Amino acid sequence: MKATRIILISSCGFSSVFGFSSLLFYFGDWTRFLAVTLLGFFIGLIAAPEIEPKAFTLAWLIQLCSGMLAGGVGGWLFQLTFENSAVSIVMGGFVGWLAPFWVNHVSIP
Repeated sequence: MKATRIILISSCGFSSVFGFSSLLFYFGDWTRFLAVTLLGFFIGLIAAPEIEPKAFTLAWLIQLCSGMLAGGVGGWLFQLTFENSAVSIVMGGFVGWLAPFWVNHVSIP
């Protein structure tokens, strides 16, 4: 239960910060707002196991699945073909799998 709470707080917090900055600087561009908010949600999902590592037993699996989810949502958002969406899902999973190496270097806007 603690892991779920950390995931919710992290993903909602990151998406709120990213979405607010998009609204502040690019008000009215709703496609950009959705893309930036989803990017914040993805980074929040990825960062949750790195924020509190003891609460997650399978952190790599959570990061892998959230990367694949982000790739699929990105493929849907940009209306990609099926093949390009599949590549986007695989690449999102790869980015999620490599999250322990790069997540510490992400700066919050």
